[in-house]
Amino acid sequence: MLVSDAGGGSSISNSAPPACIAGDPKVKEAVEQTVAATEFGQPTDGAQAAYQIEQTLARTDLTQDQKDEYLAAVVQMAGGQSTFCGSVDERTADKLLHGLNDIGTAWSGPATPELRAEVTAGIARGVADGRLDANDLYGLVSEPGSHGARQLLADVRDGTALASVSHRLVADARAQGYDINDYQTGPQTLTAAADIANMAAAGGNHSAANAVLAEITLVEAKGAVAGDDMTLTEAMMATTVGGGQWNNLYQRDGFHALSGLLNSSTQNAANQPAQDKLFAGLVRSGGEGYVGGIDEGGDRGPALDQLGTYFDRNVARLSETDWRMDNTGDFHHGLVQDFTRQVMLDKDYGRLEQSQEALTNEMTRLAVQVGDTGASPEVRENAASTLGAVMGSVQQAGADYIANAKGDAEAKVAFVRQFTDIVTDKLIGKLADKIPEGEVKSGATTAGGNFVDQLWQKLVDHETQAATGEVDETTGGLLDLAQAIRTTMASGEASLLNAFDLRVELYYDN
Repeated sequence: MLVSDAGGGSSISNSAPPACIAGDPKVKEAVEQTVAATEFGQPTDGAQAAYQIEQTLARTDLTQDQKDEYLAAVVQMAGGQSTFCGSVDERTADKLLHGLNDIGTAWSGPATPELRAEVTAGIARGVADGRLDANDLYGLVSEPGSHGARQLLADVRDGTALASVSHRLVADARAQGYDINDYQTGPQTLTAAADIANMAAAGGNHSAANAVLAEITLVEAKGAVAGDDMTLTEAMMATTVGGGQWNNLYQRDGFHALSGLLNSSTQNAANQPAQDKLFAGLVRSGGEGYVGGIDEGGDRGPALDQLGTYFDRNVARLSETDWRMDNTGDFHHGLVQDFTRQVMLDKDYGRLEQSQEALTNEMTRLAVQVGDTGASPEVRENAASTLGAVMGSVQQAGADYIANAKGDAEAKVAFVRQFTDIVTDKLIGKLADKIPEGEVKSGATTAGGNFVDQLWQKLVDHETQAATGEVDETTGGLLDLAQAIRTTMASGEASLLNAFDLRVELYYDN
C-alpha cells in the first residue's frame, strides 16, 4: 500500500498499515486495525472493513467522541483523503469504501440496520462537528452505484456541504456521458447528484436541486440519450434498478430521487416548465417500455407522496393548463386524469386525504367562480371548463382503475366508492361554508337562487341517494357527482353548461 508522510509529501512504498503519528492513541490503534483488516479478501470485498467498523463501534472502552473521530478517519481514507493517520493506497481505500457501502445497504453479515443507523448518526455528527467536510463526503459517494454510501449521509443537515457534493456530481455525470447503451455512467451519477441535492434542500440549500433540474432539461432538449427515444429521466430510472446487494434501498433509486427533485428545486415560474415536464414523465412512467418507473416493485410510497405534494401545491394551475392543451399535444393534457389514476388510486399512496382536500378546495373555488355573476363571462366559462376537466379526469381514472387494476373487482369498486364519498362529503362541507349566513343548512331546505346554494342542495340530495344505495354500480357515484354539478349548471347560462360538458365528455365518455 502507499502511505503519505505526516506532512502530506510524496508517497512511499510500505507493506504495513499507515502509522498514525498524531491524535488519540486509542483512535489511532482502531484505525490501524481496520486498515490492516483490508489486507484480506478480494479487492472489492468490503466485508472485513465492515466487520472491523462494527467491532470498533461496539467497544465499551471508547467514548462516543473517540468513535466519531475513528469513523471520520475511516470515511476520509475511503474517499482518498489524507487523515491524521496518513493516506492509504487505492486498493485499501476501495475496500474501505465497499465496507461502508455494505453498511449503508445493510445487506448481510455485520452490515445490519442497527450498524447502518449508528454509522449514519456518526457521519452526521462528524459533519456538524467539522471533522468531515464536503471533500470527504464527495469521496464517499462519487463512484457510480454508491447507494449504500449515500444512505449513510441521510442524517447530514449541512445543506451547503451537501450542495457542494451534488454540484460536483453533476459535473462528473456530464463528463461521463448519458448513453447507457454505450456503458456511460452519467445517468447513475446524475441520480446520485439528485439524491444528494434533495438532502441539501432538506438542509436549506436548493441550489444543487436547481442545477440537476437544469441539467436534465438541457440534455433532454437535445433529444434521446440512448436508442431512438430513451430520455435522460428514463435512463436515470433504468440504471438504478436490478438485483444485488443494494436492491432494498428503494429510497435511493432514480424514481425516488427524481420525485424528490420536484419539491427540492425552487418553486418559481422559471423552474415550472421543467418541473411540470418531470412530473408528467414520472406519473406516466409505468407500463411496457419503462424500467424502474412508477409501477416497479418495492416501497414506492415515499416517491408517490412526493408526486402528490407537487400536485397538491399546483392543482389549480395544472387543472387549468390541462384542458387548454387538448389540441396541442402538450404533455399537460390529461395530466390530472393520469395523476389520479396512477397515484391517488394507488394503494401505496400515503397522501390520499391531503390530495382529496386539495382537489375539493379547487372544486369549491371553481364552483364559486362559476356562480360569480360579477365576473366576466370568460372567467366563468373557464372555471366551468376546468371544473369539467377535473370531474372528467376523476371519472375516467376511477373507471380505468376498476377495469384494469389487479385484484378483486369488488374491492376495487369499494375503494373507488369510498374515494368518491370522501370527495362528495368534503365538497358539501366546503360549499355549505359558502352559503350566506341566515340560510338553514339542512337536507330539507329549499336551495337558494345562487349557483353555490343550488349545487350544495343537489349534493345533499346525492348523499341521500348514496345512503339508499342508489349510486352507479361501477364507479361508486362518480357519474352521479358530475351529474349533480351538471344539473345545477343547467339552470343557469347555457354557455357555462356547454363549457362544463365539453370537458367532461372529452375526458369521460359515459
